Parts: sequence; structure tokens; C-alpha cells
Amino acid sequence: MSRASRLLHRLDPVFQIGLVIGLAEVYRLLRRLIPTDWPQAIANAQHVERLERVAHFSWEQGIQAWFLRFPDVVKGMNWFYLSSHFVVTGAFFVWLYWRNREGFSIFRDGFLLATAIALVIHWRYPTAPPRLANMGIKDTIDLYSGVNIGKPHHERFSNPVAAVPSLHAGWALALGAGLVLYARNWLLRLAGVVYPAAVLLTIVVTGNHYVFDAVAGALVMAVGFAATAPFRVSVREPAYARSQ
Repeated sequence: MSRASRLLHRLDPVFQIGLVIGLAEVYRLLRRLIPTDWPQAIANAQHVERLERVAHFSWEQGIQAWFLRFPDVVKGMNWFYLSSHFVVTGAFFVWLYWRNREGFSIFRDGFLLATAIALVIHWRYPTAPPRLANMGIKDTIDLYSGVNIGKPHHERFSNPVAAVPSLHAGWALALGAGLVLYARNWLLRLAGVVYPAAVLLTIVVTGNHYVFDAVAGALVMAVGFAATAPFRVSVREPAYARSQ
């Protein structure tokens, strides 16, 4: 192996992990820059709610009402919702890089394309979350902490009308699949089942997503992975990235 190849080999972890983190930050920035069309977002949320009623899976109010009997549990869910999304996903990619280089490449490409697709949908189909759609769903973060992340002055930190698709759900489901596929430890495989389930429940209980949003998130992730699969077959990693 030449000196240049050895250098590239040593720098590859920094480049690959940095690429994922950097593009995630670009996504967060671009999502914040999308104009917030509240009237359209409320109308789209009403469309989602009507679709769920027709399909007989309008479960959000019942699920939230049951959990609100346990305030400490809901407070924990609030913390989990606000803190786990990027932290757990980032930790997963660091782990997967060292566990399986090919798997890392597959998940990197699938995640990035799916996230780009979601960003376009957030722009073209702004949708208010249940807690902001005037449909009787409580904002549990505001209820227990007094912080309303849907108020206009919070829009510079996040896009409050990017409910469809739910990348909380989509990323968590894909992450869980990665743990089940690549982990050798049974505890990590169990986490691959428990973590997505916890995320799916949390996004509904906290009033941040409809069930439909989670389904849409799963579909977007599936499209992202399916669309990048042909390139994973035809494009090989450079030698310095395949040597481990």
C-alpha cells in the first residue's frame, strides 16, 4: 500500500463520519429556511386527519389520553423526543462504520437520499403536527415544561410544519433494521426493536406526529434505500476504504 493510500485509509473514518454529520447539519439548516405557510400546513394536517379516520387508524387522541395519566412517563418521553434523534443516529453511524464498512456505505447512501426526499416533501407539503392543528391533541412539551417549540420565534431553530414525513420515525426504523442486521450482541439486536418502537410511541404521545406521518417516514426511507441499491451494486468503494 502506497503512502498516499495509507494516509487516505487513516483519514477515511474522519471523512465518512464527517460527511454524514455535515450533511445532517445541512439538512437542519435547509429545513429551517423553508418558508412556514401556516394556513396550508393546518389544511394539510386536516387532510391527514380525515385520511386516518377513513382508514380507521386515527388513534392519536386515545393513545395520548391514556399516557397523560402518567405525567412522569410523559415527561421522560418529552426528553427522549428532544434529545435522542440526532444523538442516537450519529452514534449508530459511528458504530456501523467500525462494525461493517459495506453496511455503513449502504445506510449512509440510503439515509442521505431519503432525507433529501423528505426535505422536498416538507417544502411542497407543509403539515402542522397534531399539537398545532387545533384538533384536541395536547403539546406535552409545552404542558410540562412551558416551552412551545411551535411558536414563531422558534422557527429559526426548526421547521414546525415538517410533520410529513416523520424522519424521527423513518430514521429510527432504518436504524433498528441496521442493528438487527449487523449487530452480533443480542442486546444490540434487542435495541434494534425497542428503540424504533419507543420512537414511534413517543412521537404520537407528545403530539408531534400522526400515525400517517410515521408510515410516510417509513416509505420515504424504503424509497431512499431502494433507489441507491443499484449504485451499491455497480460502484465499488476505493481500495483504502475496503481494506478493513
